[in-house]
Amino acid sequence: MLFLRHLLQQHKTFCLMCNSQSEETINHLFFECEFPKQCWAKLHISWVHSSEVQERIQCTLQASTLPYFHEISIIAMWELWKLRNRKVFDSEAPLVRLWILRFKEEVSFQSLRIKESSRPAALSWLQSL
Repeated sequence: MLFLRHLLQQHKTFCLMCNSQSEETINHLFFECEFPKQCWAKLHISWVHSSEVQERIQCTLQASTLPYFHEISIIAMWELWKLRNRKVFDSEAPLVRLWILRFKEEVSFQSLRIKESSRPAALSWLQSL
């Protein structure tokens, strides 16, 4: 989008999270880059390989036994995106421990939306991270 709005000089942008020469695509940023791989490993989530993001999410969702998988994966991706933006706009280094801290805070906050009787089970998983 930045390229289309003439805010970037070059069409391809390279991943800032791993400083590689890999193009920053949705698949790379959330699944293939070494940084998110480390983050997903902390959550014990192994993504099914697919070139299509929706298919990858759907297949992994079906194979997962993790309660609230869909919500957890959305929060995890949102926190990855925010770390990426902090790197771009604030030159803040992306750190897995910082990602985990922010992920836990957001999950705790979002857990208030879960029925109170189901909340302890959801939060017990979070404590194990």
